Amino acid sequence: MKKIIIVAVCAFCALTASAQRASSSSSSFFSTEKAEGGVQFGIRAGLNMAGMSYEEDNVTVSTDNKTNWHVGIIADIPMMESLYVQTGLYLQNKGYKEKEGDYELTANPMYLEIPVLASYRYNFSDAAQLQINVGPYFAYGVGGKIKETDEGDEDKWDCFGDKGADWKRFDCGLQIGAGLTIAKNYYIGAAYEFGFSNIAKNSGDGKLKNKNWMFSVGYNF
Repeated sequence: MKKIIIVAVCAFCALTASAQRASSSSSSFFSTEKAEGGVQFGIRAGLNMAGMSYEEDNVTVSTDNKTNWHVGIIADIPMMESLYVQTGLYLQNKGYKEKEGDYELTANPMYLEIPVLASYRYNFSDAAQLQINVGPYFAYGVGGKIKETDEGDEDKWDCFGDKGADWKRFDCGLQIGAGLTIAKNYYIGAAYEFGFSNIAKNSGDGKLKNKNWMFSVGYNF
C-alpha cells in the first residue's frame, strides 16, 4: 500500500515538473499564467464500489465490494492555469459485504467527507479539459447500519456508537483520480480512495480500513 502511494505521488510530481519544463519551450502542457476567473463551484454524484481491508500479523484480507453512492458539492480554487486546489463536501455511503451460503453481512456506514486535492489541468481544446487529482481526504461517520442474515434470521445494529459496532467515526486517507470536463460545464471521472485510519476500536492488533472506487458525473456552474 505504501509503495503504491509513494509511486502515485512521485508520478504526479514528475508529471507536473516535466510539464512545467516543457512549458518553457512554448509547450502548453503546464501553464504558470494566472487563471482566468475565480473560484468555480459544482455538484457531483455517482456510484461507489466500496470495501474494507483487515490487516493482522502482516496478513491482509479484503472484503467483497458493495455498490453504494455518493453526492456532493465541490469548489475549484485556481492557483494558475494548470494547477487548482479542489475541495468540497461529500455525503459518502461506503461499507462492504460478506456472503457464504445462507449467511450474509452488509455494512453501510455513512460519512461526511472533505477532500483537499492538488488538481492538474490540461486543455485538449476549448471544449475538453483533463484533470488529474491527488490529495488527502478527511471523513466523519454520521450514521449507517450493519445487517446480518443467517438462515433467515435477521439482525441489525449501528455502525457507530456504543450500542452498535462502535467503529471510530474519524477516517482519513488518500484519493487519486482523473476526470474530463466537457463544454466547460459537464464532468465525468473516477477516483480511488485508500483509507489510512484503523476504524475498529476493539480489534486488538488488527486494523480495519476503508477503500473505495468512485465513479462520478457532475455539473460545474
